[in-house]
Amino acid sequence: MSYKVTVIIPTYNSVDFLDETIDSIKNQTIGFENIELILVDDYSTDNTQEMIDEYCRKYENIKTYESGKKTGTPGRARNIAMKHAQADYIMFIDHDDKYSETCVENLYTAITENSADVAIGKFQNFGENNIVTEHWITENVILNSIDENLLFLSINGIWRMIFPKEFLKKHDITFPEGVFAEDLTFMIDVFVNSNKIVFINDIVYKFRLRTGENSSTSLSKGMHYLNGLIEGYKNTVEVLKKNNAMKYYDTVFNQHLTCWLSDVALSETISSDDKKMLIDKSVPFFKKMNNISPFPPNDTLKDIIYDISDENMEVAYEKVENYNIYTNQIHLLELEIENQRNRIANLQTTKGWFKYKTNNIKERLINKFNH
Repeated sequence: MSYKVTVIIPTYNSVDFLDETIDSIKNQTIGFENIELILVDDYSTDNTQEMIDEYCRKYENIKTYESGKKTGTPGRARNIAMKHAQADYIMFIDHDDKYSETCVENLYTAITENSADVAIGKFQNFGENNIVTEHWITENVILNSIDENLLFLSINGIWRMIFPKEFLKKHDITFPEGVFAEDLTFMIDVFVNSNKIVFINDIVYKFRLRTGENSSTSLSKGMHYLNGLIEGYKNTVEVLKKNNAMKYYDTVFNQHLTCWLSDVALSETISSDDKKMLIDKSVPFFKKMNNISPFPPNDTLKDIIYDISDENMEVAYEKVENYNIYTNQIHLLELEIENQRNRIANLQTTKGWFKYKTNNIKERLINKFNH
């Protein structure tokens, strides 16, 4: 049977949400009969594979393949599915998320009508609330090269994109296996090789927020994950080198490296010695940066990055430790200001007095920390 799009789902212990994810694919306006759905499981310890097998028995356009070995990341599962894909266009979805009803149709139309190498849509968080993620692109956009707007290099989420299978084959674009940051490596390979990139101003994807995920999770990020990201970033550097595209290095890594460094500094599950080891491993990445612009803007992180780039390691170690203390103090400051705001609201005091008191509290705490 001929399909328009192959949708790929890598799974691992997915029983809680997989039905909901597959339902969102079955209900696509393009028609489920036009979709080939491939699921590859990473040796789940629950009944995920049994669920998949039942779907395969029920629907001829739902298929599954063995991954061959457990890797702990989705790269291998996606690569296997891509090899078996029968449709001319490929899309991805995570096992606990959902497509909007018009997702496949809108992306398929965008990429085919424009003969593009990738088409991208917007996404929406769901779970605790339904919030459309703010995006700096607010209209339909067509680029004939990534050079026309380098900010596209910062777009994340392969799950809200569609790709021509032949384009991926032509440029040998696959996912690194067994490492983190595999999505970044894949997307950068796509963008630097694309002759036409399309962005549509439609919500195509619904990203599930679990409890607490709409707030910072930096405190719980551990050694395995943060070390894995640094290892994964090496693959992205190799992709840039392979494509003679190192001129994009700063644009690609400013956001990722500064967020990574912040997570290292804030983590409460990593020892000081392990933080030092991670910072040491990051030196080659920061030394390659020509223009340091932390994301989000943060002078303290910028100072640490300069120290790492200059290999002033003892100074960098100390600032990382102090950064954790500083951010904790700021958090306490924010809580105290909120408490003061609530008390003042109850007392119905004047706006001017409230402003004076909150500014005074902030200045006292910051001065206390700095001294």
